[in-house]
Amino acid sequence: MPALVVSEDGLDWPRFLAQFHAARPGVIEAVLSRSLAGDHTPYRWLARAVSDAGTVLDVACGSGPMSRELLSRPPSASKVRTVIGVDLSADELRLAAERGPGPWVRGDALRLPFRDGSVDAVTSSMGLLVIRPLNRVLTEIARVLKPGGVLAAIAPALRPLSPSEMRVPARINARLRGSPRFPGSVELAGFTKSLQGAGMRRVEDARERYHYTVASREDAELLLSALYLPSTKPARVASAVDFLAHRLAKRGPFPITIPMRRVVAIK
Repeated sequence: MPALVVSEDGLDWPRFLAQFHAARPGVIEAVLSRSLAGDHTPYRWLARAVSDAGTVLDVACGSGPMSRELLSRPPSASKVRTVIGVDLSADELRLAAERGPGPWVRGDALRLPFRDGSVDAVTSSMGLLVIRPLNRVLTEIARVLKPGGVLAAIAPALRPLSPSEMRVPARINARLRGSPRFPGSVELAGFTKSLQGAGMRRVEDARERYHYTVASREDAELLLSALYLPSTKPARVASAVDFLAHRLAKRGPFPITIPMRRVVAIK
């Protein structure tokens, strides 16, 4: 993940994120690539926002799912697409290199190693929640974008969730005695103002429900292992897995709803 600062909650987020992604490279991709809304994953939804871009920089690329999604859907016949993935985690980049052609660049999102006005689009899955401070990363993204270039990002959201869709997450959180956490605000507080300060204009703010199906205990373990739980004891995580496994044994496979948000801005 990109370089971070210690947040106001007192957690050493840089250390936690470095350890998390060293120990579990590809785990977030494993969950989101199995989370569906109709015929598409969150990665495909994000790719659609930059469908005609030629040169795309994927910030906080992780194990490279966005790069592969974009390369599988080339732009119009008159364009050739290049997708560059950048991340601070050597372990995530190593896995990305095993899965796709790259190029892959180890770099800090707050000091992107690219020239001014050098890319048509920037994508980021989860990055805007973990790269701090937000205004600095947006300024850096705007710097590398060409005039008229597009920023498209996705992140987990708090809504939309119906009361019935909230029941299982609420019971998971009760067993965890908390909820998943991020360095930044899940609802991207101050996002529009930060965009304007960086010289970009928001043109879309959309939300979608995705569904991750728990059909085995392994599915439950995978889901819990992909959550940022910096202060949660392992016994609490095990309790949440046991709850999901017990529900599965009683009711059979069931979906867990993951609300996502997609924001698109133009320089």
